[in-house]
Amino acid sequence: SDTSVNRFKVNDSVLESLRCFQVQEGETVKDKMDELYERAKGIIGVEARKDVTFATDLFFNTPLEFYLNKRKERAYLDVMVIGDPRTGKSQAAKKLLDLYELGIITSLKTATKAGLIGGSDQTAGGWKTKLGLIPRNHRGAVIMEEFSGGGPDVIPKLTEVRSSNKVRITRVNGTTVVPAMVRMLSISNPITTSGGTSLPIRNYANGIKVLLDLIGASEDIARYDFFLLVDEPDEYTSPLASYEQEPFPKESYQNRVRWVWSRKPEQIHIEREVESHIWNTSQELNKVYDSHIKLFGPEAWKKLARISIATAGMLASMDETGEKLVVKKEHVDWAKGFMVACYDNSIFKLREYVEGHRRLTHCDEGTIAALEGMYRNHPIMLNQLEMETEMSQRQLQMVSGLDQKEFGKVINQLAKYMFFQFQGEKIVPTQKFRIAMSRIDRNTYMPKVGEY
Repeated sequence: SDTSVNRFKVNDSVLESLRCFQVQEGETVKDKMDELYERAKGIIGVEARKDVTFATDLFFNTPLEFYLNKRKERAYLDVMVIGDPRTGKSQAAKKLLDLYELGIITSLKTATKAGLIGGSDQTAGGWKTKLGLIPRNHRGAVIMEEFSGGGPDVIPKLTEVRSSNKVRITRVNGTTVVPAMVRMLSISNPITTSGGTSLPIRNYANGIKVLLDLIGASEDIARYDFFLLVDEPDEYTSPLASYEQEPFPKESYQNRVRWVWSRKPEQIHIEREVESHIWNTSQELNKVYDSHIKLFGPEAWKKLARISIATAGMLASMDETGEKLVVKKEHVDWAKGFMVACYDNSIFKLREYVEGHRRLTHCDEGTIAALEGMYRNHPIMLNQLEMETEMSQRQLQMVSGLDQKEFGKVINQLAKYMFFQFQGEKIVPTQKFRIAMSRIDRNTYMPKVGEY
């Protein structure tokens, strides 16, 4: 596959084969992307879902690197699709893999860390270093099915690869470092319960809970470019249904993906105005969706840029010579809409999650005044709560010196203003509580006669 990409050359025949993907006069980017989805039904099947099709095709149509303000950045996408069983997640990936004839697919249910990353094997002549699947596919693409079946030691290793674009293999006499710039698409069911079954996507409170159960650490979640949650459809599509438009010739699809893969960083053309648009758009997204789980955050502009580049690649957006992949504002706008559609929906509920989280951190004057009033009557209890990371209700009641009834009233007041959260049997002070405590007037408390 690397040879076919290295040998790829842009010529008149290639340019002609790519015209079918380009936005024509009077069309919008959305119109053309919707058309590509309709044509993809003839490849994947009439039951192909739009969001899964877009997520998978964007993953395939990404170059390796690009420049933004003279900074070289990773351009290839790292994507995860999580969904209920039999919702077409793997079908789209396998069909497009067959179409493009690039990349490889594996199952994490049977793969080991050594099989993915590499390791040292003992032979008759000593120790032999063996490269895993990921470094062997440097500059290529790897699709990992059954991600939930991977062991707990696999995820941190994958995060390390994403961070450095390299694989470090520990050997008896040192460490071997090899390059591993690999497009990765992870496909998974939700995490299995103790009974051996997956909890349906719609049974989760929000998508953040799905990710935390499956991946765990927030820093590992932040490394992905985007997530897509897929639930059971409201109704099934008949295999007898027809699609509106036939797919383009296979040669056109193969030329497109090889054209994208063979573009060097200096051939990804992003005007200064478009760079600014990427930054400004990413900050608009952060205003609405940023939280302590960094699906957006400080690297939102990088994620948006990668999806914009992939969108331009899918639409064969190029200069007159065909050598440069040209990213335009309209590609950025479509990428923004795609990211919003992934997260701001009835399944993921990111907007609701962020608004709820901000209620635990935002502290206005009314909140401070309320806590100040409670502090006048219960200073020892609130001071103790401020010093702790978590406490049981029993511990806090003993500190307060209140009987059960009075203690319950104080707890209800603290809960009303979201000054703490329950984690099992523990009471965990919120950031909102700590901010308010730092701003109240503690000199308003007057000790009673004889009190120390």
